[in-house]
Amino acid sequence: MKKGGFTLVEMLVVIAIVGILSAAVLASLGPARNRAKDARIISGLGQLRSIAEILYDGDYAAVVIGQADIAKIAADITNNQGGVTITLSANTLTFAAESSLAGGGFYCVDSAGTAKNYTVNPDTSAGLCP
Repeated sequence: MKKGGFTLVEMLVVIAIVGILSAAVLASLGPARNRAKDARIISGLGQLRSIAEILYDGDYAAVVIGQADIAKIAADITNNQGGVTITLSANTLTFAAESSLAGGGFYCVDSAGTAKNYTVNPDTSAGLCP
C-alpha cells in the first residue's frame, strides 16, 4: 500500500524550478529599477526648473544657488545616482541643470525650456542645454 505525499526527488525538482523562476524575475528587475531612478531624476530636474522659474526675479544666481528647495531636489537626484550640475550663464540670465542617468546617458533642462536626453555629457557652460 502506497502512502500519500511527495518523494524527496519531487520536492527537490519543485524547489529547483522555483529557484530558476525567481532568479529570472530578479534578473529582470535591475533594468526596471534603473528606469524608475531615471524617471525620478528627470522629474527632479523638471521640478528644479519649475521652482527656478517661479522664483525668478531677473537674476538666476539668487534663485538657483543656495535655494533650499533646489538643494533638496539636487540631493534627491544625487541619491538616485544622478549627481546634478547646475550652470549659470555669465550674466546669470539663464541656467542649465544636467544629471547623469542611472540607466546610462544624461538629461538636461534649462531656463529656455529645453528638456532632453543626451548620450554624452552635454556642454552647459553657456547656461543652456545644447
